[in-house]
Amino acid sequence: MANPDPAPRKMEDVDRGRSFIFMAALLWSLGGVFIKILDLHPLTLVFYRSLFASLVFLPFVKRADWSVSMPIFVSGISYTAAITAFVAANKLTTAANAIVLQYTAPLFVFLYSRLVLKQRITKPYAIALAVSMAGVAIISFGTAGDPQMAGVLLALASGVFFAIYMVNLQNMNETSPVYLTWLNNLVCALILLPLVKSQLAVSMKEGFTLFIMGAVQLALPYYFFSKGVLTLSLQEAALIALIEPVLNPLWVALAIGEIPSLATLAGGSMILLGLSVRYLWPLLKES
Repeated sequence: MANPDPAPRKMEDVDRGRSFIFMAALLWSLGGVFIKILDLHPLTLVFYRSLFASLVFLPFVKRADWSVSMPIFVSGISYTAAITAFVAANKLTTAANAIVLQYTAPLFVFLYSRLVLKQRITKPYAIALAVSMAGVAIISFGTAGDPQMAGVLLALASGVFFAIYMVNLQNMNETSPVYLTWLNNLVCALILLPLVKSQLAVSMKEGFTLFIMGAVQLALPYYFFSKGVLTLSLQEAALIALIEPVLNPLWVALAIGEIPSLATLAGGSMILLGLSVRYLWPLLKES
């Protein structure tokens, strides 16, 4: 993870870091389109995406980085649960619902810090939490009794599991990001293999699309993000990454014609507003 208070940096390095984070968020935002166009079982899709991502990262893993520990185990399990729930949510509800609710992960981190670690939540964080949770409530009420409700609940579960993943990262400062990303995707593929072994048959076109999804839409942006945070504060990187939940439903609307509901637009806007407050506040204090 990046140092939250990095040393003075050259402006060109900062601009390059911002470009890396932007490219990462841009590529991540294409996930909704891939998930929608592939008529495959969610577990099959997640299996192949993680398999190809792990193969892409494999050449860059150094033998010296290899390690096994409880935090690494928790990382693999929470990562697998989070991305599986997210892909399944995309199949059961709109891409907009899935992505904005997945971005509730920082909110669950706030709650964990307050309820479990007994840490005080500062005023800007409290405002961000209140506004974002109101957005979640609007989306939930808007889909109550609707078949999409199952997808909404899975998207929220994805946010919870990503929160666990994020909290667990605090115990992994010594772990190489490349090794961790490779291992997480490898563990995900191995966990899902017994569940999808009867559903592995895909066409050549589907296989190529899954490879692009794993290599370009998943592996490459992780590399860009890890490069970007070397010259940016984590707050600024996270703020730039918020273009993902904005662009994701836009690409799906253009490619598939799936238009978010009014409740999703209103609730999603509140979630993004709350997260913007959370990430902008430290930057404004620094300026």
